[in-house]
Amino acid sequence: MAVLVYNRGADWTQEIYQAVHDRVLPDPGNPPAGLLAHVAAPSERGGWQVVDVWESEADYRRFVEEKVVPAAQEVGAPPFDTKVVETFYHLIP
Repeated sequence: MAVLVYNRGADWTQEIYQAVHDRVLPDPGNPPAGLLAHVAAPSERGGWQVVDVWESEADYRRFVEEKVVPAAQEVGAPPFDTKVVETFYHLIP
C-alpha cells in the first residue's frame, strides 16, 4: 500500500534541505526505489517541509535510514518530524 509521508523540520532551511538533497539524490533522473513523488517547500509555520509518496512505508524507512540520516548528520542538520499515512488514492501522471 502506498504511503504519504510528511516531513517537517522546524529549524531546517532551504540551504540545509538542498545540502541533504544533493547528497541523497545526486541524480534526480534516478530516484530511489519506491519513491513515486517528492515535493519540498517552506512551511507556513516556519522551517521546511517535504511531502513524498512512496510505494510502501518500508521503502521510505529504508531510504531514510540508509541515505537521509547519514547525509543529515554529515551536514549537521537538526532533527525533523515525520508523519506517515496510507493513501486511499493517488494519481501521478
